[in-house]
Amino acid sequence: MRLVFATLAFAALAMPAFAAETRLSQNGLRVEFQGPQFEVFTNAGWSRASLFCAAGDVARMRGAAGNDYLVVTRGVGTSPSNPKRRSAAFKLVDRSEITKRSVFTFLSGFKPGDRQSVASSIFACEQANYLRNGI
Repeated sequence: MRLVFATLAFAALAMPAFAAETRLSQNGLRVEFQGPQFEVFTNAGWSRASLFCAAGDVARMRGAAGNDYLVVTRGVGTSPSNPKRRSAAFKLVDRSEITKRSVFTFLSGFKPGDRQSVASSIFACEQANYLRNGI
């Protein structure tokens, strides 16, 4: 019994403590919330659509409206919270705060300032599921 307790105590101390809330999106990417911003961790073969899909999915879980916007605050690079991983940072912005709207923002790559609505991000998830499963 003491050995089991000691092993569990060691494992708890060995794991990094996360001050942020962590969730897993429907496409399998990990998302960490740190205040109003959140970080989406990449995996092998990531794409712009998969990052926005994960961000939109988790934003919807947290009660975001479909016409709210996800704005990239930091492009894909080394994560400040976990230097061994790569991630991108987003913030959720109310539609009224977006002054300049364009339907062509998806053509501009993936850099700070890029944005997409939560509904469009959810649609990216549905497209990925359709292509993957043929449903």
